[in-house]
Amino acid sequence: MKVSHTLICFFFLFSLQDGNTGLVSDQFSVYSGIEGEDVRVECFIPSNRGKEFFCKEKCEEEDILIETTDTPAQSGRYSIDYVDGYSFVTITQLTKSDSGRYRCAAVTQEVSYKCIGIIVVDAMLDGGPFAEKTIDARTGGNIVVRCSFTQYGDKKYFCKGECEGEDNLVETTSKSDHENGRYRIRYTHRFSTYFLFVSIDQLTQSDSGWYRCGLGRPDSKDLYQRFRLIVTAASTPTANQSESSTTTGVILYVFLTLVVLVIVSSLSVLVFCRKRICKAKEPRVETQNASAPEAEDDPSQHAYSEIKFVSVGSSQSSFHGDAERVIYSVPQVEASSDEPPLYSTVNNPQ
Repeated sequence: MKVSHTLICFFFLFSLQDGNTGLVSDQFSVYSGIEGEDVRVECFIPSNRGKEFFCKEKCEEEDILIETTDTPAQSGRYSIDYVDGYSFVTITQLTKSDSGRYRCAAVTQEVSYKCIGIIVVDAMLDGGPFAEKTIDARTGGNIVVRCSFTQYGDKKYFCKGECEGEDNLVETTSKSDHENGRYRIRYTHRFSTYFLFVSIDQLTQSDSGWYRCGLGRPDSKDLYQRFRLIVTAASTPTANQSESSTTTGVILYVFLTLVVLVIVSSLSVLVFCRKRICKAKEPRVETQNASAPEAEDDPSQHAYSEIKFVSVGSSQSSFHGDAERVIYSVPQVEASSDEPPLYSTVNNPQ
């Protein structure tokens, strides 16, 4: 027989509506664990019961934490195992949001379930008034402390300092939850142990001090537990993060600017060096030598012309020395020039 989630939830909601929205109820088995640690709860459901569920609050489809027909089973931080034929559920790495109502259920032809309450606390006190404990907290947060007693007292109280006048924060004879503004008491018991859960919401630095939780009268010597609360100012991540972001941005901007300058400077030096190297390797062009062959081929380009004579014999010549002599030279000028050509005539003496 297939049982849908909706039908299971219907059985749960119909059976568990008791008008009490708090964690503590006579129908609940209440377990507690310290934040960051693990808690193990006993479901008391026989292990031979078909499909099993472990769910939170209303047990709608999104609230089902484990659904299995095989054991042991695990899903994230939640696991089910069996000891002596009964199921146990373990939740690891507790957070404050894990506080709440839970249900273990097994489904065959009928639905068997057990309701469980889990309270995640900051500290557990069970050593008498001299077993003092210090709790550190931040402004805006909250604390939950469990006080344990082996004797029952009709009056439950939670007070600060010497527990006089306004220092009596919460005082009640009821077994149900009781609160006064930011302060709350939750009472429950398991076998012969009595638990008092006290809490403070929206902490301020003025909440720092010594506190008592007890069963009996605050002004008597009845047993009580004592703890010290130290509330420090919460950090302002917005201002710090803004300042850090600004500083990081400035450093990044300066770094990128320096990188760009180094790259540009390197490129400039590289280009300059390459130009110098290329210029040094270029061959020198001698204009006069390069134009010389053209001048030899084109007489009109000559600046002057030389006429050479060779002497027939040394006896007919009045000159002595080399055989070749320049008799005269005629400078060549452009035809368009208005100036007369310059020349000189040299006569050969007979």
